[in-house]
Amino acid sequence: MKLKETLTVLALGTLVGLSGPAHANDAQPANRVAHYAAQQADSIEQTMKNLRETNAKLKELLAGEVGEYDIHDIHSLSYTLEDSLTRIADEIKQLHNTVADMHFASEGLKRDAVIDLGTAYLDGIEKIIAP
Repeated sequence: MKLKETLTVLALGTLVGLSGPAHANDAQPANRVAHYAAQQADSIEQTMKNLRETNAKLKELLAGEVGEYDIHDIHSLSYTLEDSLTRIADEIKQLHNTVADMHFASEGLKRDAVIDLGTAYLDGIEKIIAP
């Protein structure tokens, strides 16, 4: 993944993390249809695969005429996009905490903790962005 794409994923993950809880408790407008299931993911790797595939489908749909059937398809894709971005935001938050702990451990010259936390961070981030 290129640097620009990496930064975009991180920014989106942060935005979803910051805005998700406030939006999640909002009452849904009466005209909002909520009847599609998002693609499920058991891991962050599967979440990223779902996101890439769904992004490609959205890009293809937006490149066309975008008629009523396309809008219907985009509506169904939005569930997977929303769930994927929420999952990424959660993962980013956990990784941020790991880096903060590593930072604190490095200030105390705690070598083993720095190594363990640094390794955990790299293992986690490499599931989201390619090394």
